[in-house]
Amino acid sequence: MTFIIFIILALIIVTFSLHLTTRNKKNRIITGVVLVLSVLTYPFTLPLLHETKVLQGLDGTGALILFYLIILLGGIITIIAGIFTKTKPNE
Repeated sequence: MTFIIFIILALIIVTFSLHLTTRNKKNRIITGVVLVLSVLTYPFTLPLLHETKVLQGLDGTGALILFYLIILLGGIITIIAGIFTKTKPNE
């Protein structure tokens, strides 16, 4: 059950990061960098979630690894999309 929750949560985070930064190059690149750097929190979250019994065994660890992999790929995609996004038009 936690596997499905982590996957859905990662997909929601990536979707919102792409959707909420539409037509804004600078915000999209910053959001992508934050998503990529968020992978560095893995060593802190793994013991924390095991200690609180949210994750149990290798299934929970695998779910967390896949969660961060999706976040990392989403961050890279967001940065690439930000590079090719045109700047906001003057209104």
